[in-house]
Amino acid sequence: MNQTIKIGFLFPYSSVSPHMSQDIIDGFFTSIPEIYRKNFQFYPEYIDKGSHELVKVAVNKLIMFHNVDIISGIVSYKLMPEINSILERQKKLAFFFDLGEYLPPLAPISENIFFNSLQFWQVEYALGLWAQKQFSGKGAILMSIYEAGYQMHSAFWQGALSAGAEEIDMHILPFNPQLPNIEDILSPFFEKIKQSKVDYFHALFCGSEAFEFYKCYCQSDIYNKIPLVVTPYMASDETLDNVPKSNITLYSASTWNYNSMDEKNQRFKSAYQLRTGKKASEFAVMGYEMGQLFLPMLPIFQKKDLKEIIKYIKDASVNGPRGLRNFHHDSTLAPPIINIEKITTLNDKLSRIVLEQGIALKHNDSVFYDIHTQCVSGWKNPYLCV
Repeated sequence: MNQTIKIGFLFPYSSVSPHMSQDIIDGFFTSIPEIYRKNFQFYPEYIDKGSHELVKVAVNKLIMFHNVDIISGIVSYKLMPEINSILERQKKLAFFFDLGEYLPPLAPISENIFFNSLQFWQVEYALGLWAQKQFSGKGAILMSIYEAGYQMHSAFWQGALSAGAEEIDMHILPFNPQLPNIEDILSPFFEKIKQSKVDYFHALFCGSEAFEFYKCYCQSDIYNKIPLVVTPYMASDETLDNVPKSNITLYSASTWNYNSMDEKNQRFKSAYQLRTGKKASEFAVMGYEMGQLFLPMLPIFQKKDLKEIIKYIKDASVNGPRGLRNFHHDSTLAPPIINIEKITTLNDKLSRIVLEQGIALKHNDSVFYDIHTQCVSGWKNPYLCV
């Protein structure tokens, strides 16, 4: 009789994307034919904001109590030192998801651990490179203290430097827990950006702060006067649909084009909508890719030969809604397809035009190491999970 493959799934808290973990699981089962779905079972474990102690306890519980075959879920790279030893000692496979708030670590990762990522750091690098080439001159970066704890802004900065930038202003909003929102402190920063006569500026905000940014931006003197480049989250339909009565032109990039007419993308969206009744998200795409990888591995999983499983995943790739993907971090990792987009909101109608393909950063590029050494952070919770 076929044994059930048990997947322990680490669920972080997220007020920004509250359904991301469930979307991953729904995407996974969308890629698995119904006859085989009974061969996989998920065991969710809540990890709140993803602190190392909660994650370690959750991983140990999933292994010791539930005896799962695979540890999965959304986990920060910063936690790998704590998790490596547990997985190696217990001889367990891990297949994690991340948004790409950090670059993959420089230190070796256990061969038991694989990742599927949205690679926001790659998007940021490509955006910085494109913005500098497109607008030239001097740029500026504006972000909250939360975003400043990650490596996305540093990747954007390095992208701009690679395109010839000589100067980029860096603005970080001060942290004031007494303020209900950031609206009162944004105006002076918009004025600084105006006075510095920059040729473009990049905004990094998430959650309610993204909405507050757009509200203040539309009331500022730089509204639609200086090219605005934003993070993938700030350019998402979910965010822009909640910015009422805005007429904004902005630029961003993504590793998945929802509107792509590619047959694989259309098939995925239709299947996901039919199965869940929901619009597909980029988290659902990542889960779908996991299912594409795991389905042909069923016979190998049944044998429970960890070495054979690891070898298969190292050599494997899937071709899905985001194109060719593989899941190990080294210089042979397939670079993501990055779409540079021009986005306009006019009378609450959203329009997207793909301008060109962005340039991804190779893992063996010296810039990869520069970003690591120039942006050291103690943040450990997954990006967007607050």
